[in-house]
Amino acid sequence: MDVGGGADRYLWGVKHAGEHEHEHEDALEPRHLIRRSDVVLRSGILMLGAGTSGLRVREVMRAVAATVGLRRIRAEVTFTDITLTVRRRNTFRTQVEEINAPGVNAHRIALLKDFAHSLPERATVAEVDAMLDRIERTPRLYPAWLLIPLVALACASITILTNGGWREVVAVLPASALAYGVHRALSSRQLNHLAVVLTSAALATGLYVGLTRLLDLAMGDSSARMSAGLICAAIFLIPGFPLVTAGLDLTRIDLMAGIPRLTYAAMVLLAMTIGVWIVITVAGASPDPVPALTGNPVLIWLALLLASFFAVFGWAMMFNTPFWMAVASGVIGLIGNVPRLLLLDAGVKMHVATFVGCFLMGLLCAVVAKLFDMEKIIMTVPTLLVSIPGSAALRTLIYFDQADVVAATGNGVTTVLAVIAMVAGLAGARMLTDPEWAFTRSDPPGTALHFLGRLFRRPE
Repeated sequence: MDVGGGADRYLWGVKHAGEHEHEHEDALEPRHLIRRSDVVLRSGILMLGAGTSGLRVREVMRAVAATVGLRRIRAEVTFTDITLTVRRRNTFRTQVEEINAPGVNAHRIALLKDFAHSLPERATVAEVDAMLDRIERTPRLYPAWLLIPLVALACASITILTNGGWREVVAVLPASALAYGVHRALSSRQLNHLAVVLTSAALATGLYVGLTRLLDLAMGDSSARMSAGLICAAIFLIPGFPLVTAGLDLTRIDLMAGIPRLTYAAMVLLAMTIGVWIVITVAGASPDPVPALTGNPVLIWLALLLASFFAVFGWAMMFNTPFWMAVASGVIGLIGNVPRLLLLDAGVKMHVATFVGCFLMGLLCAVVAKLFDMEKIIMTVPTLLVSIPGSAALRTLIYFDQADVVAATGNGVTTVLAVIAMVAGLAGARMLTDPEWAFTRSDPPGTALHFLGRLFRRPE
């Protein structure tokens, strides 16, 4: 009996059976499809983690898919995860990825948009991965020692826009600076986000109340405008990007992305107002509105214009916006806030004035983005800071706590209408300037602004 020969034939059969098994596995799920799917999903996760809308996430993923040779993809984008299905010939693959925590990085949004627009017609997975590696390793543009005073300046500027005087500005500056520093430190340790927001809001407001009391002792009397800064010291916690992108996603009936974003923004706003409310309740501070600023009209308007610029500029820098985009946002916020303030002075309702101002700011962002090759969403979100009804939201909660249902309902309605007006103004401007929002078809025609942009296009 040829035992050795039988053993050899047996081992040969096992070896080739294994090879056939691997070939069968590759036929079911080819390795090349896995690698391509991975790089497409990675690009989408980087964009989603930077805080932009679902539409822009899909744009980047489609660009990467086309470059690596995938023509048929479908992506379901929510606030924290992406479900991607890719198909090549008769084989398809579905995978899911999620981000650890919501965040905002305007510079990364700009880098990924430029990356998607500059991709070659064909590239290998390794080449695209190398490009994404460079983007992911790009450090933030500004150090904490620069951002802390800029954020404090933005909060102080909002205090002026809510009719705060010099005492309130002096108190808000250190209170918001210290609270923002603590907020960064707590966030870096990946603590519960809502708990960090509530703690930071309470700290900012507590410091502000304490500093105003010291100023009252030093001046020998109390300030009639103290309540103007109650919410402003913590205004850096406002979830601007989720709020705006939620509105834009819902405008396009992208419910899977818009509703979770809106829910998250509402939860952050609630945690923020609860933190402020706790301190105000303990301190016994009054949240009642303050009268308009009085004095030389020229100086008052100069202060309002400067406050409009620095509020938006500081907020944009906090979002890691490239410097010149932050400057452009500040100028647009200044210009767009003028008609809003004039309408409010004329007795127009807040939500009507807010709609007009945000619509104008949305148009200006689109024009500047087209002429100077900038990203609209990066410039648009910071401009909203001058229109956010933070004081009305705070008064809603406090009046409910005081069982003053009529006042609470009135302020609540004012808050909701103002937020709707903000989003509606931006959405209206976006529909006029971006065909992807104005049309639901896959090949939307250009808008009037696109034709205007061609007239100013630099020669190649």
